[in-house]
Amino acid sequence: MGFDAFAEPLVVAAILTFGVIWNRRKGESPWPWVLPSPSFSPSSSPLLGPGGGSPQWKERKAFGKRVKSRCTARYAHNGASRFLKKFPFLVEVWYWLLVYWVYQLGRAFTALTMKEDTWDISRLHGLAVIAAEQRLGIFWELDVQAYFLARPTLLRIINCVYSFIHIPGTIFFLAWLYHYAPAKLFEARRRTLAVCNLMAFVVFTAWPCMPPRLLPEEDGFGFVDTVHTGKVASVWTTNKFCNQLAAMPSLHFGYSFVIGLTIATMPSTSALRTSLTRRILLIVIGMSYPLLILTAIVATANHYILDAIAGFFVSIIAWKINAILCNFLVFEDYFFYFVHIHKPSRGGDGSEVGTPTETWKDGDEQEWWRQA
Repeated sequence: MGFDAFAEPLVVAAILTFGVIWNRRKGESPWPWVLPSPSFSPSSSPLLGPGGGSPQWKERKAFGKRVKSRCTARYAHNGASRFLKKFPFLVEVWYWLLVYWVYQLGRAFTALTMKEDTWDISRLHGLAVIAAEQRLGIFWELDVQAYFLARPTLLRIINCVYSFIHIPGTIFFLAWLYHYAPAKLFEARRRTLAVCNLMAFVVFTAWPCMPPRLLPEEDGFGFVDTVHTGKVASVWTTNKFCNQLAAMPSLHFGYSFVIGLTIATMPSTSALRTSLTRRILLIVIGMSYPLLILTAIVATANHYILDAIAGFFVSIIAWKINAILCNFLVFEDYFFYFVHIHKPSRGGDGSEVGTPTETWKDGDEQEWWRQA
């Protein structure tokens, strides 16, 4: 096991730690013996517990209906809750780890339970994608790869972009967005990425597709696996639990499109004043990032152009329907209730620790979708 096996996870851990520290609440003590005056008044809620203290229940909206859900306000001042209030990005670290590892375990399951004929089926699907691109006049993968093969320095750079930017870049984006974006906007984008994972898993499980780099020589295309032959493969994609036949759709591009569009359309906030120069910079970065990732996935023969197009449509659909995950917040409430932790609210979003009910306006998500 080489140094890379430790270096990449350490980089990810370092970025997550940076995000936690960067997004800490200044002036807030995480220690339970330094308590503020409780902001919640027992008389403000009809859903109080038997002792007349903090509320037992709050209202949620799930699948179009108002439902009662557990309220964790009673735990707002215990040690774990105070620590999370000081470092609220820890909740996002938990969300990211949950989504990432559920997705990876799903991919591992499909890789380990793969039937004998799956390899042949995925090869036929890959050839079908090439045939479709040839009919559409967009079979440019060989030309793109040939350009980089003729330029070894550029090839090494683009190999590293493919292997080492996707996961660290996504985590840094989430930390940046959490710091600068309004709560609703951040939560919508986080949900969008989660829905992208879910949709992609369904597609590549039902329709496995061999990437260009794995097509056998007898097919006559001559794609080169530049990442693995160049020994710059990521530790996340070089183990037996990684499903190698998941080219369609490209989450590399789907994620990059969501990230790029969010950066390019980032609204001006109190935390991020967007002057004309800064607005132009955000647009340039937002447009360049998905183009860079598109170039990387094609040049390294890890994806077809149609994979990227499929990733684009997956991200658009996920962007539009991400609010569907809000219907499952009741389960989150019960989880925090049973572990006796009060989830911290985002500063400046109008909610206070101990608020017994939530306001939810139909169309809130659509409004934020238009703004960003």
